[in-house]
Amino acid sequence: MIDSTDTQLFKSKISILTIPRENFWIFKSGTLEILYRLVDAYENRANSQYSDNDVSSISSTSDRSYDESYTSNSVKNIYEQGYQLSNSAHMINEEESESLESEDFNSEIEDDGLFFHLAFTRDEVTIMCSTKLMKKYLNKAMKMDPESTLISDEFFIMQVFSDGSNIGKKILELTQPLSLNNISLFFISNYFSDLVLVPIKDKAKALKILEETQNGLDETRANSYSNDLEVKTFELFENNNIKPKLGTDIQLLLTGARSGDYAEVLKQTAESISRLNTENLKSGSKSFPEYFAITRTPTEEIGLLLPYDNTELKKLKFSKNNIMGSLQDYYYPIFIDLKKLPLDLKGIVAGMASKLLRMDIDEMSYLSLGKSGVVLIPDMFRDRVEEKLGL
Repeated sequence: MIDSTDTQLFKSKISILTIPRENFWIFKSGTLEILYRLVDAYENRANSQYSDNDVSSISSTSDRSYDESYTSNSVKNIYEQGYQLSNSAHMINEEESESLESEDFNSEIEDDGLFFHLAFTRDEVTIMCSTKLMKKYLNKAMKMDPESTLISDEFFIMQVFSDGSNIGKKILELTQPLSLNNISLFFISNYFSDLVLVPIKDKAKALKILEETQNGLDETRANSYSNDLEVKTFELFENNNIKPKLGTDIQLLLTGARSGDYAEVLKQTAESISRLNTENLKSGSKSFPEYFAITRTPTEEIGLLLPYDNTELKKLKFSKNNIMGSLQDYYYPIFIDLKKLPLDLKGIVAGMASKLLRMDIDEMSYLSLGKSGVVLIPDMFRDRVEEKLGL
């Protein structure tokens, strides 16, 4: 059943930018500015919770340069004294909960406009953030790099919470009808929830479909949606010679930052990105992981997709104490190269996921990039995917 009480819609207008990885250095400065703005948001909010005596060791960060050394321990101490953001996707405050129970999918939540998603693969970097942030911090770089692509549509965010069971299935129940009605979607799974980005131009149409499916689909109709989407997806693959690839040499962790360490993880990410440069990329000696994603959700959690390999993970210099979730349970990615297809593609990630669900792979996560899509499967399903899909 699709329920408006566990699906939130947010008002911010989101833009999506895709960049060839070798050109990311052009966007590094703007990306760092956004990351440090997020750090400021958490630190300033923390400061407002305490008296001047509690925060006297924390200075304003508005004019900081990128390589300035921050007093990380002081920030951490403030958080440890009791300041908590929501540390679970299932912890909605009482006011929001009461509001959601009485409203339907037409209701939107005012967010702070600081949603941010940054994802790296071997070939591509994708940035998703509010249109305002995109224009302010990345517009000049886009003009310098004709190979980068800003998707013409603006998007709104749906955040879908889960009770931990049937991970992956719930989000498909929501999105299959949208995909089959020719609505382009982008997916981000993180440790706390699933995010779906829907074009604002299709908002009225999408909300009408959501309302119609709010009480759930009967089994026959659900199977029909699943089969139709799956058939369309694999026909598209065949017609365009696209072959999904299981990354057996890649193991990824789906984790999140602890609520008291959001600012610290953002700063560490920024410091790691500052070490990434074009010389490293051209020489093949990379100072930054090949695969990485960080998501600051509209409900303010920090989700992470990290390399499982210790050598790759150490490039980030994260403290394991800052990270939630298991560092032992990893995922294999199924990559779908979409460079040959239009950017406003419909249903590709969902179509692949639907196929996997019919193979009784009932746990998976998703990641859409600008010109590729990824379905993440737990390591225990690797043999089944290789055998039945021949990947």
